[in-house]
Formats: sequence, C-alpha cells, structure tokens
Amino acid sequence: MAGGKRGISRTSARTSPPPIMPMKTGGTMKVPGKDELLPTQPVPLPHIPHDSQTIFEVLVFMYTVVAMGLQYINLYRSVWWLQHSYNHTAVSFYLIDTTVIWFSVLLLGRRLIWLGLKTVFINFFPVSPSGRFLTFSKYCFCALLVFVLVYVSYFIAVNHSIVRILYLLYPCTVYTILFGISPSPLIDLLPGTHGRVRIFKDKMGIYRTNLAVAGGVVNSPELVRMEVNITKTDFNARLKQALFNSLLNCYYAGAVPVLLAQSFVHLETWWLVQHTVIVFVGSLTLYLVQVFPAGYHNLLHRTSLNLGVWTRVSAGGGGNRQVSAPASFYTSWSAASMWPIGAIVRHGKDVYKSEGGMNAAEPGNSHHVRYYYLFADPSVGTAVVLSIQAILVLAQIYIIVRSHVWYHLMSQAILLFIHFYTLFKLGRDYLVLAKVYQAELVLQARVQQQQQSTANASTASSHNIQQQY
Repeated sequence: MAGGKRGISRTSARTSPPPIMPMKTGGTMKVPGKDELLPTQPVPLPHIPHDSQTIFEVLVFMYTVVAMGLQYINLYRSVWWLQHSYNHTAVSFYLIDTTVIWFSVLLLGRRLIWLGLKTVFINFFPVSPSGRFLTFSKYCFCALLVFVLVYVSYFIAVNHSIVRILYLLYPCTVYTILFGISPSPLIDLLPGTHGRVRIFKDKMGIYRTNLAVAGGVVNSPELVRMEVNITKTDFNARLKQALFNSLLNCYYAGAVPVLLAQSFVHLETWWLVQHTVIVFVGSLTLYLVQVFPAGYHNLLHRTSLNLGVWTRVSAGGGGNRQVSAPASFYTSWSAASMWPIGAIVRHGKDVYKSEGGMNAAEPGNSHHVRYYYLFADPSVGTAVVLSIQAILVLAQIYIIVRSHVWYHLMSQAILLFIHFYTLFKLGRDYLVLAKVYQAELVLQARVQQQQQSTANASTASSHNIQQQY
C-alpha cells in the first residue's frame, strides 16, 4: 500500500505542470516563454472636455438657488388671476422671510465666494497656490463665514422659535460625523494630498499619482498596493463630498423653506417632498460627474490592471483541512514579486490562481478583490450614474405630461434643463469609456491567445524531451 501511494505521488508530480514563477523586467511583466511585453494600458483614453472648477461652482450655485426659488413658488403661490384676489403677483412675496434666504444663499455659495477670493490672491499677489498664505486665508474665511451665519441666525431667531432655529443646524451634525472639525472639506470639493502622495493631472490631461504606478511604470508590487490604498481613500473622500453636498443643497433649497414656513400656509406635502427628492438626485449626479470624470475612472482602471486578482482553486475545508495538491503544483506566494497570468500560488492554507495580465494583489484579501471587480471595467460606475440620471429625466417628463398646474409645469421644466446637461455628459463619458474598454479587451485577448499558444508549445516540447529520456 505504501509503495502504491509513492507511485501515485511520483506520477502526479511527473504529470503536473511546473509552477509559473514571477518575473520582473524593468516595470512590466514578461511571461515565461514569451518575448513580448504585456502593457498595462494598451488603449489610451482620448481627451474628454471637463468643466473647470469655476464653471462648475457657478452652475451648481445657480441650480440650487433656482431650485430654492421654485420651492418658494410652490409654497407661496397666489391666485392673482381671480377677480377679487388681494394679490396682483404670482407669489405672495410679503410672506417670505428674506433672512432665511440670505442664510441659505451664503451657505450654498461658500465655495464660489472662496474661489473668487483665491483667484484674486493668486493673480494679484505673489503667493503660491499651495502656500501658507492661502492656507491661513482659508481658515480666516471659514471663521468669517461662521460669524456671518451666526449673525444672520440672530435675525432669524427673532421671527421663529428656537426649535425651528435648530433646523438650520442639522447639517452641522452630519458634517462633524463625516469630516470631523476640519474646515477644509467645507470649502474644498476635492480632497487634498494623502501624505506625500497626491493625485494630479499631467500636461496631457491624464490622471496620475506621483508613485508612477498607474502611469505604466510598475516599480514594485508594494507600490501597486500602496497606490490601491491611496486611490481607494481618495475615492471614498470624493464620494463623501458628493453625498454631503447633495444633501446640503436639497436641505437648504428644498427642506428649509418648508420647515420655516408659517403655520397658516397650506402645504402641498407630496409635491414639496417630490421637489426636494428631485433636487437631491439632480445635485448628486451633478457632483458625481464633476468629482469622478472619465479620466479619474481610467486612473482607477489602470490601477486595477496592475493589481490583478486571485481566484481560489482549492479551499482548505473551513480553514482546518490541508490542501491535497502536490508541492510541485504551486509556488509559495511572495509579497515582493509580480505574478503573471495563470500563476498558481499557495497563501495560508488555500491555493490561488492569478487572473489578469499582472498580479500584485494579496491572495484572499477582500479589499483587493472588491477594488479589482469595481474598477476593472471603467464604464460600470458611469453606467450606474447614467441609469439614475435617465430615470430622473424620464420621471420628470412623465410628471410634466401629467401636470396641469402652472407652478408644477414651470418647476419641472426649469430643472429639466440642467438635468439634460448632466445626462449628456454622462452619456458621452460612458460611450467613450465603453469603446476604449472593448478595444482593450480585444487587444488583451490577442496577447493572451499568443501567450497560451506559446505556453502549449513549450509544454509539448518538454513532454517530448521527457519521452526521449
């Protein structure tokens, strides 16, 4: 019996394919048996126009102010066309509290005001865009903004109860939970540097990091994993900014006018809530297009190509059972090596197979697996936001068709203009990213086919040599 087992072990060891070893060739992966290099980004992304920070801030400010004005029309509309009406205007302006409007406008336009001051400082004074003077000015502006808001709140408290004044402070609690006490996220839409690592756009308009990994030069797998952590942190920070600012816009443009309205005002609750939800979704897609442009999706995609992914081919039976594969079937995983496609390694008690052109991920790391599948296709994120925006536009068109009241038609038609603009940008980005990714898949399939044929030829030659001996 013992001799039979040894014979089976020798036979399995003889017939099992040799493990694929990791190789490094100056930053790109060279697969054994193949002289061609496998590029990480064979198809470059064409230039896609993107709104500047100034244009975006002006657009968002106009959108929120118009949405707030439309909400006031929904609240204080009048029946001026009746013969015995006391109003000669379409809106009862004498019922509107202007101090509440000033409070909301100052808070919604805070970044636009700071951007104007920053432009003046940079153009008319010899200061650096990232110098200490602008940092000190930022903190001074935040302190001045808080002082002005508190001053305006005093006049609001004269006409309203303390409980209603607290409605104005609810977003402060959300801000503290998300960002802490740092004032920078209040006036800076995009996150800053992450220590010494930063994300920037080069002269060609391509998003890169100063680690030089996503740019196509893979120095080490440690740098690849570090870039994954940096881009993941930056992605989460941008997503938090988009969600918070969208919530802030819909709250002060849609909810605050309703919460601070007079008690005798007749509220069309379903329409007011619907308007607030539409403003939230419209603001969210508008922010997502700005903070996640097509070039940024391409950066995450290039990083995921360098990261790769491992698929488990043999489990350890709940973590207690050993893998029964022979030792010649796999190689022990090393954190200092880049692994080619098809490499089989053992990490812990499980055996994994490498997927992708190159692999720097840690086998079994759920964060790396999630990162790869989220950003391997750069058009997936844009497709999700595009679907949300398309549903919003179709819902508004349906509301317009079904409406017969003048202020319903006007509010939806005005908001629909900016929503069509966002829909156009999302559709353009999705088409470009999808076409580039499809072309990239075709090139990668050709390279992998050539690699597979070369590997089969080398395996056949090795079998012939073994048979001769």
